[in-house]
Amino acid sequence: MPNHNDSAAIAKIWRQLDPANYYEAGEIAILRAYFGLKPRPDDLSLAQLYEAPGDEGADAGPDAPRVGPIRLRHVEATEQVSELNEAVARICLAEVQDRLPQWWSSSAEHGVLIGRARFAAPERTFTPLHPERLLCINWADSGPGFSWPEDYYVTLLPGFGRYVLTASADSPDTYGVTDFALGWFRASEDRIAGSKRLLVRWWRETARQDGGPWAYLFNEGLIEVKEAYRMRKRVWGDREE
Repeated sequence: MPNHNDSAAIAKIWRQLDPANYYEAGEIAILRAYFGLKPRPDDLSLAQLYEAPGDEGADAGPDAPRVGPIRLRHVEATEQVSELNEAVARICLAEVQDRLPQWWSSSAEHGVLIGRARFAAPERTFTPLHPERLLCINWADSGPGFSWPEDYYVTLLPGFGRYVLTASADSPDTYGVTDFALGWFRASEDRIAGSKRLLVRWWRETARQDGGPWAYLFNEGLIEVKEAYRMRKRVWGDREE
């Protein structure tokens, strides 16, 4: 297992990489703002980084391939979601869209309805990002075939030396968006330990709002089943609902 000095050295290497090899200029400005870094003289302002009307791709169909840089969207800000952390989540998750939760229904009257639309996937000039799944929980079953999944990924962002933890739902029904960033930590911290810390913090925020514990695990990733339930117990004790 690498010691702290090894982790710090590796983090320094990731931080020294040129962000321009991984992100488009506007994406760099979005990430710098999210990490609380001062804008550089040549950085675009956030006001210049909104999608043009119609760029969201809602009419392109769920399977239409779309290429382009990530831009801010006008979303209703809540305690959990901001325009910035929603855009950061799309930067992190663009390459794994097909693995994220998807709600759908089919009827003769309405045809097929989906909860998650595809968004633009940037063409990375150097190498794609590699989000890693931590685990996917189900908050509850509200009826036959109606679950409330929440999928968590952690993504290392080269050029910034930081990991970002994201949450993904199968539709915008709960948060108003499907994906958003929950927080970040430096690459000198172990990615599983840092992810668990942020995830427990997120669940505690839910618990403080009288939210009950999640019902069960859909699948595991970097965080194994037993550890996931131990984390749940840290937040909610033995409460089941």
